[in-house]
Amino acid sequence: MKVANIVAQDIRFPTSKENLGTDAVHIDCDYSATYVTIETEDNNLTAIGLTFTIGKGNDLCCKSIDYFKEFIIGKEVTEIERDILLIWEKITNHSQLRWVGPQKGVTHLAAAAFFNAIWDLISKYHKKPLWQYILDLETDELLNKLSFSYLDDVITRDEAANIINNNKKKLPKDTTSLNSTIFPAYTTAVGWLGYSDDKMSKLAKENLNKGWTHFKMKVGQDIERDIHRCKLIRSIIGNDKKLMVDSNQIWSVNETIEYIGKLKEFDIMFYEEPTNPDDILGFKKIKNAHPDVKLATGEMMQNAVMFKQFIENKSLDYCQIDSCRIASINEILPVLLIASKFDIPVIPHAGGVGLCEYVQHLNLINKFIITNNDLSLSEYAESCSEHFENPAIIKDGGYTTPILPGYSVKIKDKSIKEFDYNSGSYWN
Repeated sequence: MKVANIVAQDIRFPTSKENLGTDAVHIDCDYSATYVTIETEDNNLTAIGLTFTIGKGNDLCCKSIDYFKEFIIGKEVTEIERDILLIWEKITNHSQLRWVGPQKGVTHLAAAAFFNAIWDLISKYHKKPLWQYILDLETDELLNKLSFSYLDDVITRDEAANIINNNKKKLPKDTTSLNSTIFPAYTTAVGWLGYSDDKMSKLAKENLNKGWTHFKMKVGQDIERDIHRCKLIRSIIGNDKKLMVDSNQIWSVNETIEYIGKLKEFDIMFYEEPTNPDDILGFKKIKNAHPDVKLATGEMMQNAVMFKQFIENKSLDYCQIDSCRIASINEILPVLLIASKFDIPVIPHAGGVGLCEYVQHLNLINKFIITNNDLSLSEYAESCSEHFENPAIIKDGGYTTPILPGYSVKIKDKSIKEFDYNSGSYWN
């Protein structure tokens, strides 16, 4: 069975109208997806992949997909499965395209969408949800699909194999028995920066009644306003629930050091992306100034090498891998393996189009065959879930296990017809 065609669509949802997704930096988010469809000779096997953006520039990611098509069109699915790492290396290290990267920016976001679609294709071909397909692979076969380029000074293939094999000893023979797993989550729904006090209060009470125990809110607008908002949320959720804050890179290193001091009274579980996401030494300075606080980052980290440096340098406490910022499973799993080696908990970023659907698979892969850390937690933001055919399902404040074949990000045809930026009824 061969790949017959690849289509990239620019899908944008007008979420800025309701201030959804707003934070200190991104004040007018139109949640969007570079939406890739892989068509095969069999009409019953179609694969989907996406990367998340927030509006302008999404078209650039779509255009990048055109440069990738030649690497898989006309190839057998089994051939793509066998050679996926080779294909990944040809695209992410392309002798010309790498000049507008390398392994960062628009082309890398596009590569994430492209390879997310390929992993969807392969797991659907085997009639398994992606997490189960990965778990069922022999360790050597899995490692043959992962890129350790520029990483082997921190983790070797043998070390990676030992981590996976040691965890696989705990797995049941039939991995379908894991379908009842509930993966703990936290909600971001209560505290977008554009929300009024009344709306925050209403949402905090609603989510508390739904059983949520971990809450995250946005800060960075103004420190006095931030203090007010933290006080408001704490007054509703109480002192026994966990509260995290996210300033989305807005503060300088010195501001971060000062403002953390002012927010300590609210018992913050972690401070997410307090400053520039590339500033490894800056994060370290913040940690040195406040050894008792925890820092989280990764949402805007552009490749595995950045994660390697942050983790090895102990500049973060929580690794927030994003399923679309770096180029899919081939690059994500090595990062998870490094985090496991250094005993860093992984709490994936999942605010955006399709990210919750993706991270539910990453959570399970990490939990069952990679991590040695007891803390299991992931972000949940309900944004745009109504547009997906099989959205992530939350029960008792946690993710339920996806059981359908694939990587879970097919958008409803109705939503595509309405919100395709080039031809949809909403935008035209």
